[in-house]
Amino acid sequence: MTQQSLAEVQRRRKITTLGFLGALLIAAGLAVFSGPGGKQVAPEPSTPVAKPPAKPVAPARPAAQATRPPAKPAKPSPPLIDEKVVWDDPPEWKRLASSGMRYASYEIPAAKGDKLGGELNVFILGGDVEANIQRWVDEFSNFDLKTLVRSSRKVNDMQQTIVEIPDGHFSGGMGETKESDHYGLLGAIVVAPSGAEFFFKLTAPSKAVKAARKPFYKLLDSVHLEKPAAPAASAKPAEPAPAAPPAPASAGAAGAAPHP
Repeated sequence: MTQQSLAEVQRRRKITTLGFLGALLIAAGLAVFSGPGGKQVAPEPSTPVAKPPAKPVAPARPAAQATRPPAKPAKPSPPLIDEKVVWDDPPEWKRLASSGMRYASYEIPAAKGDKLGGELNVFILGGDVEANIQRWVDEFSNFDLKTLVRSSRKVNDMQQTIVEIPDGHFSGGMGETKESDHYGLLGAIVVAPSGAEFFFKLTAPSKAVKAARKPFYKLLDSVHLEKPAAPAASAKPAEPAPAAPPAPASAGAAGAAPHP
């Protein structure tokens, strides 16, 4: 036998041996996974664990069933007519007919040597008091800040906020479009108990403002609530007059026999 033939025989033996070992391994595997009688045993299905039923969720309580007590209705503010704000007219000024938004108007006389006077207008408005005062100040320029006067006081239970500018360039405010040099301002905001704000704004040439300062503060000192008139006392009904006593019976004729 040649060397080549011997190598071929050895190779075939190795293949046969490997095939036999592989068959043994397969048989052993089948024996492990097989039950009695050579039948394959299928794994038993796992029993599912029963979960406890979920508790029912309580329905949300409607907003109408809230335990908070109902809010009390806000008290309406009293109408302005129930607390009419009045004041005394300065005799030095002429009261003009009110028009438009102007609740009242006054003619401020010109100072001696000047041709032009001024005016004081009263408005009933609202809003932040400080913001409105600043708006008046912003209508003036070219004045010394040291001359700006700000004050606050209470008169007849009503708060008054006052501003004064004695001399400056007036750019014109609401209803006053004419720009003027050497003009001044006397302004006040009076707050009524109802919250209504009375705006007193006086603009005029500087000399007229100086002359109007005293009557202006006199007017502010007189601002008050007009007291409602007391109801007339109802007249008591007249007591009935006492009844007159009955008249005595007239005597019968002389010698007449009395009635039975």
